[in-house]
Amino acid sequence: MEMTILEREDGITHVVLTGRLDTTAVEQIERSFTDSTAARNQPAIVDLSHVEFMASRGIGLLVANSKRLKKAGHQLVLLNPQGMVAGVLKTSKTDMLMPVVHDLEEAIRVLRGDHGQAGAVSPRLEPSRDESRPQQPKSVSSASSAVEEVLKVAIKNEMSELATLNAAVGEFLAAHSVPYRAAYAVNLAIEELVVNVIRYAYVDDETHMIDVELAIEGDQVVLRIVDDGMPFDPRRGPALNVHSEDREVGGLGLILVLDMVDVLKYRREKERNRVEVRIRLAEEDETGDASAAAGDSPTSSGA
Repeated sequence: MEMTILEREDGITHVVLTGRLDTTAVEQIERSFTDSTAARNQPAIVDLSHVEFMASRGIGLLVANSKRLKKAGHQLVLLNPQGMVAGVLKTSKTDMLMPVVHDLEEAIRVLRGDHGQAGAVSPRLEPSRDESRPQQPKSVSSASSAVEEVLKVAIKNEMSELATLNAAVGEFLAAHSVPYRAAYAVNLAIEELVVNVIRYAYVDDETHMIDVELAIEGDQVVLRIVDDGMPFDPRRGPALNVHSEDREVGGLGLILVLDMVDVLKYRREKERNRVEVRIRLAEEDETGDASAAAGDSPTSSGA
């Protein structure tokens, strides 16, 4: 994830984000992002034009800083989210908690409370920028294999392992020409479900392995996640008020997953959690409305 500050002369902070706004990225830029937005105590524009993926932790970062600015009497405006990023913002009702616009002039008018002609100051690039890109790990927990229609990766229950997993999944999806919406749904399911296992499934400090399998089966892409953590059925996540600024990020992630996938199964077998997610490979409308693209609610069932 790359974060750039565009310097303005009108008392408005302008931040441009580029890349994946997932859990790893949030951990990398959270402090610098907050220092550049809420801590400045002035209206802020966050340009999402070049954000290719957003998960619940990314949404949580935006909402938290918007809330702080609102308490100080200012607004944070999201500028020009694209494709499924716009879709998850709509599904999560984030667009009801802060303004989402698609034009810089409009963003400035919203911040000024002026519906007339806005005279924007052309932004210029600051010499300093936060280029905290994810580092590829030097070693892999276990060898991954993308043989024919199946990818199998085993990772440790450590956040640092996500880079390895995401890279392998990205290569697999690209090699099989998985359509945009389906690929986004796979990435979102992995992000929310695997991170949930890493963070909450274990009560000890021991190393545990999480098995992730991705397969092309007919007209579906199938994701299977197996872990030996505490029993947890993701279909039974906590009730969440998506309209509230105080909502829990974890609960939001499960809502996003259930909205985008077609089938989510769970069973507890031999002291292991076994989750299966199925997503149709059919081409979808890429307008960015995740709810509309997903159609009906996913089928939730046991194995």
